[in-house]
Amino acid sequence: MLGGDLPERNLQAVEAALKIDPTLDFVLVGDVASDRFEVIKSTDCIGNDEAPTVVRTRKDSSISLGAYALRDRDDCGAFVSAGATGAVLTAATLIVGRIPGVMRPALCPLFPTLRDDVKTMVIDVGANMDCKPEYLLQFAIMGSEYMKTKGVANPRVGLVNVGIEDKKGNELTQATFKLLTESNLNFVGNMEANTALSGDFDVLVCDGFVGNVLLKTAEGTMKMLMTKIKQSFMSSFKAKIGAVLAKGQLRKLKSLGAEAVGGSIFIGTKKPVVKAHGSSSVDAIVNAIFVARDAMNSELSIKIEKALKTGE
Repeated sequence: MLGGDLPERNLQAVEAALKIDPTLDFVLVGDVASDRFEVIKSTDCIGNDEAPTVVRTRKDSSISLGAYALRDRDDCGAFVSAGATGAVLTAATLIVGRIPGVMRPALCPLFPTLRDDVKTMVIDVGANMDCKPEYLLQFAIMGSEYMKTKGVANPRVGLVNVGIEDKKGNELTQATFKLLTESNLNFVGNMEANTALSGDFDVLVCDGFVGNVLLKTAEGTMKMLMTKIKQSFMSSFKAKIGAVLAKGQLRKLKSLGAEAVGGSIFIGTKKPVVKAHGSSSVDAIVNAIFVARDAMNSELSIKIEKALKTGE
């Protein structure tokens, strides 16, 4: 309840999510009063400017308490936070713990694409800046299992690279290409960033540095386009009339923003942890809650553990 730029949105999102799915149950962590929900009290909020490892010593912080509850309580199935990213991911790794066999958990949002019926997972977008080829192979396996829970029977895996040719890239991508080719995954080859949102891929694999640049570039491009569209419609009286007529279609563009996805799942931990943007709106946090719910209900962690054992 303490995370995000406007923490009061968290409780508003909980109430809004319950209107959509009354079967949900919540344990709130933070400095909030509620007669309706159980509250784990905390006034300690880890800031974005603090070292993520402080979760080890700040055991009464809201992020730490949430992670301990997720780890220790059978009635807690998933954790959602809009708090400091580094602290959330560190708590997820050190407190909640990794699925047996997972080398590195990864942060992986779903991107909108040119096809309305296809969303593309990008894994990793910032949790692991320096990776080995074996990490990226595991990312592909975990991402494929996640997309299967979304109804994709045989997820198409692409490797983010600087060209589509087999020999393109640096040592990491070339070695990863070989591992993916030899795997039982549906690996469809290298992918250049200009086709990331084409809808031709279900899982895009990269290290956290490349993925974070890809994510921030996509978000920045969307913001720029929306600003330019708004400026264009405000440029004249005729343009304003056009804006009124196109209002319904313009509203659909919201589905292309980060708000529509809501949160990125931190895949590879024993129970689902979902990170929402600090600037998330109420709707975005609601969507993050449902990302967590769906991962919990699909028993994603169990499926990943089985997939890692078989290598598929």
